[in-house]
Amino acid sequence: MTTHPAPSDHPKAGPWNRLIARSIDLDIYGSLLMLPVYGSIHQLEDIFPTLQKIGSASFSPMMPRWDTLIASLLLIFPLSMVLDALVCAWFGNTLGKHLLGIKPYRTNGRPLDLSTCLKRNYLIYVAAYMGGMDVLSPLAGLIHYIRYRRTGTTFWDEEMGTVVRSLKSSVARTVTITILWFLVSIPLTMVGNLLFPSILNNISTVTPASLQKPATP
Repeated sequence: MTTHPAPSDHPKAGPWNRLIARSIDLDIYGSLLMLPVYGSIHQLEDIFPTLQKIGSASFSPMMPRWDTLIASLLLIFPLSMVLDALVCAWFGNTLGKHLLGIKPYRTNGRPLDLSTCLKRNYLIYVAAYMGGMDVLSPLAGLIHYIRYRRTGTTFWDEEMGTVVRSLKSSVARTVTITILWFLVSIPLTMVGNLLFPSILNNISTVTPASLQKPATP
């Protein structure tokens, strides 16, 4: 029988490494999910025109369109957490954690299975990100940071029996990856902001023939 001793010879990953790694992962997942999610919403608005009025409702110039808010809060963010769990369970790690030189394990040394990844990400989504509510998530993050400094673990790791180990991380690596990520993500975001509206418009103009109204003779 194969044993999986806990990699206790590696120290626990620090909170900043974990935060930066997850931010990178969520940025990637969000970018991958934006087009299919927003494209589906625009298709539904074409099929059901009433949704366009609901989606464009906004009570102040600072508030985004309701369909954008709903897509981010109820679709893109939770789907990103599910995608993160799938990637972690399949590959044993995520890209962000791999870049930062850290990796999650069960406390018995076994890799995380899909069930553990999904439950763990659910706890992170609810406890740390407050269900995607940006107003409350910084306060929750601060509380969990203080808890980590006091106990050496997070609420979700304690509940799920998991630990994130630092395999090859260092201050220099963390700083380098963070700078490189900003240098790469900022121009990509600018290009995406320029191209994304035109792509959505092209998607919106494609209406199934069966749903198009016949021309008036």
